[in-house]
This record gives sequence, C-alpha cells and structure tokens, in this order.
Amino acid sequence: MSIKENIALALAGLKANKMRAFLTMLGIIIGISSVIAITTMGTIVEKGLDGLVSDMGVSNLVQIYMELKDDNTRNWSDMRDSDRISEDMIQSIRERFSDEVELVVYQEHLGQGNTRHNRETINLNIQGINPESIAVNSAEIIRGRYINQNDMERRSNVIVIPDKLAEKMYGSVEGAIGEIMSVNIMGTHRDFAVVGVTREKSSMFEGFASNVYYMLMPFTTAANISNSTGYFDYVMLTTYDGVDVLEFSERLAAYVNERFYQNNDSFQVSHYSMVEELSSINSFLLILQAVLAVIAGISLLVGGIGVMNIMLVSVTERTREIGVRKALGAPNTAIRVQFIVEAVIICSIGGLVGIALGVATGNAAGTIMNVAAMPSVMAITVAVSFSMFIGVFFGYYPANRAAKLNPIEALRYE
Repeated sequence: MSIKENIALALAGLKANKMRAFLTMLGIIIGISSVIAITTMGTIVEKGLDGLVSDMGVSNLVQIYMELKDDNTRNWSDMRDSDRISEDMIQSIRERFSDEVELVVYQEHLGQGNTRHNRETINLNIQGINPESIAVNSAEIIRGRYINQNDMERRSNVIVIPDKLAEKMYGSVEGAIGEIMSVNIMGTHRDFAVVGVTREKSSMFEGFASNVYYMLMPFTTAANISNSTGYFDYVMLTTYDGVDVLEFSERLAAYVNERFYQNNDSFQVSHYSMVEELSSINSFLLILQAVLAVIAGISLLVGGIGVMNIMLVSVTERTREIGVRKALGAPNTAIRVQFIVEAVIICSIGGLVGIALGVATGNAAGTIMNVAAMPSVMAITVAVSFSMFIGVFFGYYPANRAAKLNPIEALRYE
C-alpha cells in the first residue's frame, strides 16, 4: 500500500470517529498553540519595552544616586547637604566628561497636589524640571512650549500639563494655553499659568493610565516651594550617540566617588542605566519564556500519550482487518507504516490547528498591547517538528504491536 493510500485510509478513519479524533488532537493543539503564543508574547513584551525606551529617548540615560556604604557609621536620617550631590559636582562632571555627556537633568518632586474643577478634586503629581529634561520626557509638546531657561532664572509660576487634563478643565488643548490654574501644594494654594500642553507617546502600556495627572513646573520654582537647598539625591545624564552607556556609567560613578566621596565615611554614589535595566528584564523574560515553554511542552507530551492510547484502541478495533491484510501477504513493514502514518496525520492536523490558534492568540495580545510582532518562525518550526516526532514516537509502539499480530489469531478475533 502506497503512502497516498495510507493517508487516505487514515483520513477516512478520522472522519468515521470525529469526536475521538478531536479529543486525541486536543493535547497537541493546546501544547503547540501555547508554545507559539508564549514565544510571541515574549517578543511583544521585549519589543514593547525597547519601543517605550526609544520613544522616551532614555536609551542613553544614566543616573547616579546616593547610597550607603557597606561600612557606614550613619544612616539616611543623618544625611547632611554636604553628603549629597551638589551643583559643583555636576559642573565638574560636565567638564570632565564634556565629550560624552550631552545633557544633565534635574528634578524636584513635590509629591501629590490637587486642583478643583466643577466641584471635582483632580489629583496631580507635581514635578520641578529643568529645560533639558525634555530629552527624557515620554511626552511631546503639542501646544505652547516647554519650560525654558528664562522660567528657571525668574522662578516663574508657569506649568506644563497633559492634553487629557487640558481637555477636562478647559474643553480643548488650545483653550488651556494662558489659563490660570489654582493648585494646592503642601497645603497652600498657588496660581500658575499654563504655557504648554503635552501628549503621551503611544506605548504598550496605553490604556492603563492612572487617574493622577502630572504637572511640570520650573525646577527653581519647585525648589523655592519646597525650600530645597540646591543639593540632589540623584542626577540624570544623557550621553552622545556612540557612547557605551554601561561602561560610561561605571566610569562616571567611579570618578564621583574617588573625587568627592573618598573621605566620606557613610555615603557614596551608585549608577543606573536603562540599558542595564532592559538587559536584566530581557534576561528574565527569556528565562520565563523557557519555563512556560517547558510547561507547554508537557501538554504536548500528554497529548502524545493520548495519541498512543487511541492508536492502541484502534489496533484492537481493527484486529480482524490486520489479520486479513497479513493473510493476503501484507508485510509487517506495511502494517507499521499504516498505523504510524495515521498517528502522524493526527498530530499534523492537531499541529496545524495549534499553529493557527497560537498565531491568533499572539496577534490578539499584540493588538491589545499596541505592539506589532510576528510569531517566531523558529517556534513554529520546532512546534511542528515536535508534533511530527510525537506522531512517529508514540505511534510506533501501537504500529509495531499491530505488525506482530499473528494473522490466524487476528482472524479469529471478535
């Protein structure tokens, strides 16, 4: 019997037992669709994070921040201004790394505040920023302007707000420019003029926004409100293109510690970069993907056992047919091939359905997270190859058992 005839015979058998065939394929379908969906979603998350960092412009961002030394003699509550990062240190960094540092970003967090609109209290997350912070801001100016150097020097009471807040309070983005907003900050009401409106760049996290709106003002204005002394717990810098961010961040921290904190008994600076963070996240995602893929692979194994079980049932049901074929001269190899082909057909159909389901699930996840990602060709190839292997591996035992049946005993079987 040719392979073509074996395939036709296998399809006829599956058609005659549709429900049994479907239940047999179910484990294969679930396993393969899970593997493809998991690898696709891993790619989606990775691309989403890379895109988010790219949109925010922070792929070349480095941060130095205060930390306690291992052998410290004081604690955080004992920190003095002289222990913190000063403007003189920042100027020294600018001069020492002038060929590598492009921008220096200051921020002063004033915490939560609020404003009132139509008897509703609107919560605000208030930050003081310098003009250079636009390089690391995840939003773009769509009306008006950003905080500028003149605002900084004059400690102006001007603010930049997001478009959703502008539409909520003033009806439109255009209508917000020039309006005066009364804001409760640290228990005191202060009036600010709206000079700019921003829109968040689209990202994988779109749709999960908080009900707290951000509000940006000049760094010097925020420092005046909080009575800040001009010292910092952390400073962010951006590097020029082509600079190795990881290597630079290590040199930067080493320079600051050697120059300014060598004789400090409790405090020093450490470094952080988004590239380093992304590398750690991606490594974790790869491990998580591998673990989940192994779990999905177990369902494939269970599905394979189901295929073997059904094939054994099929051998039992078709014992007389096997006896007739062997009595007519069919060799053992032909009997083996017949049942192996049937097992492979079951796994192949299950594999194709699993691929379609896995691709659909991955595309749905990409649509929800606003990130386009195609399923991994490698994942599909491995899944299909594995399903074919399962068909051969778990189909061989029933097929071999059928091939070894004694034709006389098979013909007597009822």
